[in-house]
Amino acid sequence: MDIANLSASERAALKAQIEAQEAAEKQKRLDDVNTYKELVAGFCHETKDKMMALSTLMRQHKDDVFGKVEAIISLKESLYNTKLDRHSNSFTADGITVSLGRRTNDGWDDTVEVGIAKVKDFLSGLAKDENSGKLYKAVMQLLSKDRKGNLKASALLQLEKYAAEWNDPVFTEGVEIIRNAYTPVETCDFISVTYKDDQGKVHAIPLSLAAMSKED
Repeated sequence: MDIANLSASERAALKAQIEAQEAAEKQKRLDDVNTYKELVAGFCHETKDKMMALSTLMRQHKDDVFGKVEAIISLKESLYNTKLDRHSNSFTADGITVSLGRRTNDGWDDTVEVGIAKVKDFLSGLAKDENSGKLYKAVMQLLSKDRKGNLKASALLQLEKYAAEWNDPVFTEGVEIIRNAYTPVETCDFISVTYKDDQGKVHAIPLSLAAMSKED
């Protein structure tokens, strides 16, 4: 179509047609965007309601489990005349294992550095023989810190063992300071449940959304 050959009225009609088409396309995009936003809003509200209901249900079940296990632990302590560690307990029956307790992270107050310094003072004064060299290497490894800059609590028992064997006052004092500086931080309660199927295979029940695989 050669626009130059069109009359004024034809050009005006063509212009109006183009403008109407552009307006319709613009309105359609606007409608599509609004539809998308409505879908997102509906999805977010629906998901929030579902997850809040799930969270509430899980909280109720968790409280129920911990409430009931207290009576079981107390009875076990009474029957076997012992005191159980509330940080971790496991119970097994019919191929089902329930483990629960409270997780802790290692923590130390600032005096731990004083204890470390004293232990290193002891190490620096060791004789240069084979046994001393082995002790130096072992203790320095125990004093190494993790990525967060903390000692490992598991190192304490071995440090105390070495201190008792060498019976040196500086070494012993340093280890005592380290032990007294230990301040574990309780983080969260946990529950894990596993069971065996008819073939004897052990399955862990996923108790977090991240642990659940999507079904195909």
